[in-house]
Amino acid sequence: MKNHEIREPAVLITAAERMQIDASGLTASDSVIPMDCLSKRELQVVHKIMEGRSNKVIASELFISERTVKFHCANIYKKLNISSRSALIACCFRTLYREVVSL
Repeated sequence: MKNHEIREPAVLITAAERMQIDASGLTASDSVIPMDCLSKRELQVVHKIMEGRSNKVIASELFISERTVKFHCANIYKKLNISSRSALIACCFRTLYREVVSL
């Protein structure tokens, strides 16, 4: 039986990458989703994604086609300047966390 070794780089982020992030001015508070820019249907799709639903299930539950769900997802990603479902979920959790902390 072979032993598999996982090697990770000693440095997770380089100094150059850190300077680029600092120069862009991105902080955790900047990553809060502006929910008011989404339509009512897009918000429904976001909630279904947060529940872990697939596009097929979302389509069935909202009585729309799977292609329409994909269209809404593309619009959501564009409006929020993200590129994936996991980025959407992460941003939603950050937004919810910030709202809870500010209470």
